[in-house]
Amino acid sequence: MAEEAKRLERLKAMRSLLKSEMEKSETFSLALHKTGSKLEEINHKLLSLEADVKVERWRSSPFSDHIRHTIAPISAALRVFASVQDLERSLTIMMSSSDGVVVLGYVSDVKRLGEAMKLLSSSCVLALTWLEDTIEFLTENGMPEDHPCGLRFKTSIELLQELQMAEARAYLRGGSLYTALENLETEFERILQEEEEAFSEANMRMLKAIIKRLDAHKLLSNCVPVYVKIRIKVIKKRFQIDYLEKTITEADNVQDIGGDIDQWRLDMEMAVKEVYEFESKLCYQVFEVNNLALRCFGEIAASSTILPLVRFGSRISKCKKDTPKLLKLLDCFSTMDKIRNEFNRLFTGEQCSEIRRATRELISNLVNGVCEIFWELPCQVELQRPNCPPLDGGVPKLVSVVTDYCNKLLGSKNKPVLSKILEIDLGWKNETYQEELLTGHMYNVLREIALNLDAWSSSNKETALSCIFMMNNHCHFSGLRETPLGRLMGESWLSSHEQYRDYYAALYVKETWGKLLSLLNNKAQAVSSSSSSRKRAHRESIKRTLQSFAKGFDEMYREQSDWVVADEKLRWKIRQAMVRTVVPRYKSYLQSYIMVLVEEDHRSSDGGKHLNYTPKGLEVKLKTMFQSREETEKRDNKNSHFLDKVIGLGITEKSHLTLEAI
Repeated sequence: MAEEAKRLERLKAMRSLLKSEMEKSETFSLALHKTGSKLEEINHKLLSLEADVKVERWRSSPFSDHIRHTIAPISAALRVFASVQDLERSLTIMMSSSDGVVVLGYVSDVKRLGEAMKLLSSSCVLALTWLEDTIEFLTENGMPEDHPCGLRFKTSIELLQELQMAEARAYLRGGSLYTALENLETEFERILQEEEEAFSEANMRMLKAIIKRLDAHKLLSNCVPVYVKIRIKVIKKRFQIDYLEKTITEADNVQDIGGDIDQWRLDMEMAVKEVYEFESKLCYQVFEVNNLALRCFGEIAASSTILPLVRFGSRISKCKKDTPKLLKLLDCFSTMDKIRNEFNRLFTGEQCSEIRRATRELISNLVNGVCEIFWELPCQVELQRPNCPPLDGGVPKLVSVVTDYCNKLLGSKNKPVLSKILEIDLGWKNETYQEELLTGHMYNVLREIALNLDAWSSSNKETALSCIFMMNNHCHFSGLRETPLGRLMGESWLSSHEQYRDYYAALYVKETWGKLLSLLNNKAQAVSSSSSSRKRAHRESIKRTLQSFAKGFDEMYREQSDWVVADEKLRWKIRQAMVRTVVPRYKSYLQSYIMVLVEEDHRSSDGGKHLNYTPKGLEVKLKTMFQSREETEKRDNKNSHFLDKVIGLGITEKSHLTLEAI
């Protein structure tokens, strides 16, 4: 349906064009008819003159030789005039076909008409010279002024002078050559509008033929504005870009226009490597003359899409100065660097001076924007120091974001671009760039992170949480081994973080679960005594120890339930360390006093209630600590009564379960 509508519109346009050209042809025909009538009259008079001078009575005249020699150039002028008339009649039919043969034939006839007009003028000049010389000779040799031959010659001079002006009149509005050349300009425009993309060989041949003919008549300058206008329209049609009109200020975040920036990079690369590359080649193919092709392409470039694209790139540098902006600026610079050779080769003409100036401004803004943000990275990290550390002991967002950010900067995609920008910036300042500058700056960023971590760890009143916090962060840094940042910092740096990770893990177990186990140590000193009162006191002491241990464990578990250990392997290792530290000691304590507990259970009607946790239940519960979000969701989705059974809380069975629990 869309194709049919397109065809209909094209037919309407062709009909309008043909109607317009037919009107022009009618006007031209009327003008040509008037001129033809006048020239026919001249021709008739000249033929009459020729007939008169050929009569027998002039043959006996002493002036017959001079008259005969004068008739020859007049006859030649008349023959040329007849050819002109034939060509004018053939050109009165306006070409309405895009057939290459028709167009090329029309161009050929225009060429022949122009040549015939020049020949007619020169023939008239020659004939007039002969006539004037003959009249002068005849007058000097006694021919009276009222002699019929002399009168006819004088009339012929007026008519030839009139005929000599035919060439000049042909170039005036309504003249045959004027109309024919105007038709060629119209055909030139039609071919351009017909083929927006690749030009066929036939159309290219027609364009070149038309341009050559117009150039011969000093009318080539008329083609350039038409060509430029149509090609600009084609380019703008290809780039339907809304974001170029956006206003960007310092209040705008780069994230808000990230999609536009990505599209800009694609459009800029396509514009230079495809669109304007094609337009440049087309200009040189069509016009061939280097200076004219260069000027034509320059006018197309200056008035189409490339300049707004360049200016949008400059506006990107005006948005809010934050760390994500640096990566986008690197992307923009990378795009400009990728098209640099093609850009410099294409946009060289005088008409492209504004494009080059805007591009220099764009590169300057990108370089300055990157350097400004890059050199301020350590300061930006330092500014976060007054903030509070995460309440769950996890890795602060600042640490993960900055390390990820540094990895992106040092990656194979961005590092070469960043190095080139720093080299350009230092070159503008007459300084030399060295790789150590980039490396040293990364050290500075990490040093500020380390200072932040120390400050945040010291601000934590809970020793156990502080240990978890430092353990998580050292684990984060030791996990950078296969990253660009890890490779930059080296094996020694990574190993140090691994050692600190293990150190804080051990310190956490000691400071947390070691203190809890001290409850069991304090209550397990004197065991033997024959006194029944001492036995009861001892049993009560064991009960209180177990109850205190269970209470301490519950409080610690509840307090640390929201703490996280993000790394899965580290989480498994710390759980195993807690189990190895707590469960064997707890089990050993129960085994040491099992007989006392069994005896008490047999006497008590609510036996076993003093035993809150079995060793197995204690182990299972320890293994649920520091759960990741995925583990928590998985646990919550399980059946709650199944969980209670596994964890082994609240033993209420008979006393024989005490032995089984141990």
